[in-house]
Amino acid sequence: MEGVPAPYLRALRGAGLQPVVLPTGLAAESVGRLLQRVDGVLLIGGPDVEPRFYGEETRPQCGPTHPERDQSELLLVGEALDRGLPLLAICRGIQLLNVALGGTLHQDIATDRPDSGIGHRSQERQALAHTVRLEPDSLVARAVCMDHVAVNTLHHQAVKSPATSLRPVGWAPDGLVEAVEMPGADFVVGVQWHPEELVSLEEHARRLFAAFAVAAARHQSAASRSGS
Repeated sequence: MEGVPAPYLRALRGAGLQPVVLPTGLAAESVGRLLQRVDGVLLIGGPDVEPRFYGEETRPQCGPTHPERDQSELLLVGEALDRGLPLLAICRGIQLLNVALGGTLHQDIATDRPDSGIGHRSQERQALAHTVRLEPDSLVARAVCMDHVAVNTLHHQAVKSPATSLRPVGWAPDGLVEAVEMPGADFVVGVQWHPEELVSLEEHARRLFAAFAVAAARHQSAASRSGS
């Protein structure tokens, strides 16, 4: 994809990782070849996911979409999971991951959940807007060494019906799903907040990227042993 915001790159490098930016519009065979060269996949934020990919008509409250990017990232998720690659999905990323596995989305939280009491679409990228309660035995909670984290919130869409292969493990005070993981996978995690914006401020954000880096190192080590 083009134009990856600098905070993602800084967060990855700060965790000891070397980012490789993939373009949109990739065919399936190209995705497979490129993923042979990496040890993890980060799905970043961005435009709304096209509702047809989760079986819905587009409603007026849905924002701009990028179907070509959706198609590329859906291929990317499928290939990454098939290869057992560690995967960290942020904001749009958690939504795309959920859709890729058969889940659905709130096209607009304010419309679907008018009684939420939380303004999820803040304009302050580093403002701590609300807490997220994490399932204590979850991979996410173990990674950040906390079961409650204070987060920023920059989204108007969110997980509605979680995919059956994903386990919700984090919730906003209004009950909205804010974190998911895939049971049985080494590291497949999605979060609705933007930890890349918080690495200079919050230890839990740094720990999440560190856990992703550790998982990538495990994959690299396993691949080296198998000779692949």
